Amino acid sequence: MKTKKFVIAGAAVVAAVLIGGGVALATWSASGSGTGSALAYTAQPVTVNAVALTSSAASLFPGGPAGNVYFTVTNPNPYPIKITNIAWGTPVSANPAACSSSVISVDPSAPTGGLSLAIAASGTSGLTQVNAVLDLSSSALDTCQGNVFNVPVTVTGQQLP
Repeated sequence: MKTKKFVIAGAAVVAAVLIGGGVALATWSASGSGTGSALAYTAQPVTVNAVALTSSAASLFPGGPAGNVYFTVTNPNPYPIKITNIAWGTPVSANPAACSSSVISVDPSAPTGGLSLAIAASGTSGLTQVNAVLDLSSSALDTCQGNVFNVPVTVTGQQLP
């Protein structure tokens, strides 16, 4: 009788292992392959902004040395940039009726390279001062005193790592 119980118990254990193993073998695996996609960002142009000046920033006088230009740069891109070069357009008088634009010009030695202006992602630079850019002619009239002169500024640079 003991042997019979032992055989029945052993058969039950073997049956349980086979049934459990059968369940384990019944799970299927899955795999596959395909493609994913990503889109490269299209760089947005930076914006150069003139700065409202006070009399303490005045550096132009008739026949004097080349005066300074002040601006900020706004970077709308999601990565930091570094401005390294600058180009100057034709300056104009903010009040040509009182002070003709013909009395202002870009100095032949105005800096165009060697700039190192880092701007954070989606940020704006601090006040940037570039020295020795504009010449005020010795023929400028008294009505040019306190006049603002605007000069188009084009900056170039690259993404910072």
